[in-house]
Amino acid sequence: MTNQHVAPDKHNDRIAEALSVCLTYLDQEEAFVQGNRETLPDVAPLLTARFPSSTLLEAAYAHGVDGIESPTVSVLIEDSKAENPRHFDPWYFVVLLLLELSGGRIVLDRSNMGEWFYAAFAGSNKRQNINLHRMIANTPIWGDTKHYDNAHHDCRRIRLYWVGKNLIRKRGQKTRDVSKGREDIIQFALGIFRRELERQYGPQLQDDSVLPSTDLTLVDYEMLLRVALQLADSMHEKYREQSRGASSAAA
Repeated sequence: MTNQHVAPDKHNDRIAEALSVCLTYLDQEEAFVQGNRETLPDVAPLLTARFPSSTLLEAAYAHGVDGIESPTVSVLIEDSKAENPRHFDPWYFVVLLLLELSGGRIVLDRSNMGEWFYAAFAGSNKRQNINLHRMIANTPIWGDTKHYDNAHHDCRRIRLYWVGKNLIRKRGQKTRDVSKGREDIIQFALGIFRRELERQYGPQLQDDSVLPSTDLTLVDYEMLLRVALQLADSMHEKYREQSRGASSAAA
């Protein structure tokens, strides 16, 4: 279980160590996307890197799961009813870690119909959360995120797609008028990060105030999230392109 009572020095060390792992992975992603690295980024350090508030438990890496070959991080999310891991692309898994840098948490919540649990990003109130599938698939506010084969444990982008809400309604199914998405998650994380800065600095909070042990201002953190998501999208596209090329060559 996550230890919420960590000595200040150790708390800051954990933040610095986890952030260093994430930044190294992002550097390797950039090199891979730009063609300066032939091998995929090293996922091993991500499997154990955690920020103090993290609810991400044991993680394992595999080249594929459930018959779908694609780099996969399978991780348990801390929850009394959680029995099965969720599967993520490594390049989106690092985004999850960076979301938790703010002091937020990855949680499980029930779907609208209550038939399954979905992975979401939340603050201190678990019920106020945003679905991570929408962030990963970059689903627009006028669309709903769906899983191929109803594989709701599989959060890899290759297993997600989105459908316009108008089509959902034509099928006689219920949906919200609009739904939150990637930008909402970014703003949610920034709000949590700001509150943490205010807790540290109080009314003396300035634009150049940094989170202890990170040297990150609020603006820096926003840029970090946006770059991480952009790299994740680029990694997804490049890996898919390479996989299609390899399949064509084998044929």
